[in-house]
Amino acid sequence: MSDKLASAATAGERKFYLDIMRAFAIISISMNHAVNRTYQNFSYSFFEFRSIPLWSSWIKVCAIVFGHIGVPLFLMISGALLLNKKMDGETDVKKFYKHNLLPLLITAELWYVIMYFFILAFHTDWAGVTPWSVVSGLISTVFFINQTTMDSMWYMPMILCLYMLIPYVVMIVKKVPFRMFLLPCSILYLDEMVFPIINTVMKLNFVDMSLTFVPKASNLFSIYFLYLLPGYWLSRGGLKRLRGRYIAAGAVLSFLCCCVFQFYAYSRPVQATIDYDFVLLPVLAVCIFELIRRGGHLLEKFQRPITYMAKISFAVYFVHILIMSLLEWYFPYGNWCKPLAMLFLEAVSIGGSVVIIRIFSRIPFCKKYLFMVKG
Repeated sequence: MSDKLASAATAGERKFYLDIMRAFAIISISMNHAVNRTYQNFSYSFFEFRSIPLWSSWIKVCAIVFGHIGVPLFLMISGALLLNKKMDGETDVKKFYKHNLLPLLITAELWYVIMYFFILAFHTDWAGVTPWSVVSGLISTVFFINQTTMDSMWYMPMILCLYMLIPYVVMIVKKVPFRMFLLPCSILYLDEMVFPIINTVMKLNFVDMSLTFVPKASNLFSIYFLYLLPGYWLSRGGLKRLRGRYIAAGAVLSFLCCCVFQFYAYSRPVQATIDYDFVLLPVLAVCIFELIRRGGHLLEKFQRPITYMAKISFAVYFVHILIMSLLEWYFPYGNWCKPLAMLFLEAVSIGGSVVIIRIFSRIPFCKKYLFMVKG
């Protein structure tokens, strides 16, 4: 095979493994939302743990851990794609803001408006609501102040802030060896992941103290760079010398450790749930990213549906939560077997999203600005 064909094959393979990752990530995120609407996860989880069968608790635990893989993978995809961009000066920064940051902001604002009126229409007691309160609430929401929106929209301010900084990070990573990031990332990891898990374990065991790491991560940069930067590193072959079986073992062990910790946390009267600051989640995300990067070609016969799901994954992120919320508010699944109800929410919200996106994508405005579907 010629060098040109080899390069094309590599590029195609890389694009497909990123498509697999996007499809995997959006299924993970929707699972997180489904389990939160089926089980008690933010309050009374201890009482639920004592009242449901052991097998159901383990399904809940595995679903929670699986549901927290999606956001890290999306951030790592962003690192793999955006941090490899050409960025030499002011012109490139302006170009990035125009073609990457601005469309993201427009889409976010459109969905803030949609979700604001969605909540008003389906989940608001209209007593005391006035035209001024509606208008002022909408203005506050679109300007990121005391927003009335879906909980899942926490992701948008975070990713918008990352996009603001990406051009400058690109300039740094192009000129500084990646190993030089270890020191600031270590401080970030200690403050945002290691010390919080130590404090959580002490809290779960009724130890009346907490540890504070004085070199605050807020003096550096966002915790989510701990996912963005490894995506860039892995895309450039950061783990290519490590054998696949070790990476697979790392994925299995880190997943099991996350599950065991969450199971233990549910068994304690103190409320605690793993989140994106959990100490082993970056390890799990890195292992899964690398496994998909290496083994993506094994799914080539499913390339068409996977690629389509990847293209609409960002749109699914917005649409599925509306469907799932309507089911939560109006559909009587509360007496169902909890795992069955969770799978029902997952399947209907994802399937319904695909149908809605496919229909409304026929409208060019919706396809470009509302769903950000390219091609």
